[in-house]
Amino acid sequence: MNGETPRILVVEDEEAIAHGLLLNLKRKGYEAELAVDGREALTRVRREHWDLILLDVRLPALDGFEVCRRLRDAGNFTPIVMLTARNQPDDVVQGLKLGADDYVVKPFDLEELLARIEGLLRRQAWLGDQRREEGAELDDVGPLYQFGDFWVDFRTWRAGTREGEVELSRKELAVMKIFAQRPNQVITRRELLAEVWELPDHPNTRVVDNVIVALRKKFEESSWRPRHIHSVRGVGYRFVP
Repeated sequence: MNGETPRILVVEDEEAIAHGLLLNLKRKGYEAELAVDGREALTRVRREHWDLILLDVRLPALDGFEVCRRLRDAGNFTPIVMLTARNQPDDVVQGLKLGADDYVVKPFDLEELLARIEGLLRRQAWLGDQRREEGAELDDVGPLYQFGDFWVDFRTWRAGTREGEVELSRKELAVMKIFAQRPNQVITRRELLAEVWELPDHPNTRVVDNVIVALRKKFEESSWRPRHIHSVRGVGYRFVP
């Protein structure tokens, strides 16, 4: 964020919750503003820069899931924390599958929410620094990783795929990084869930499988006979360069 005050968009239609969030975010030194429905949120995100979005699931006009889906489909990867009153695993998985970075269940603990926001902003700033550093080495695989007819640039998030050159999502990039670091090894879904989503004890691993499906569309001629990303039945995946 280059020393600038982080800007947070709060998307919440419950007045008491919204104003409480705005007040406490501003007390923490953030610049926080409010959108009261999904359509207003989309408009403001398209017109302005935000460092993080607090996005309620239950919204008038468009719900939070649809807002998240449209932003990610449009290539906007601003960190999103979903706010939900429904503590159901399927709701959490749906939000993460659509591209949300984290979730908090109402009624939430304010200090926990602020800590999650701070952590996401810190990681986002680190990722931005990595993308700006020319020639920066990323762990033991280097910034540019090549396999078969494809490549992934971990510095720019770009990849050469069957669809041409595209930008990977944050989760796709993180999974590919783990694959590149551990070629030919069996990597369990739980490991991926812990390292990429930071949800080691989550009961549902379908969110991992959805990212794998997306990566296979980019890097495999056939999802039924994959050359690089192999399924290990009942366990996880093996990446073969």
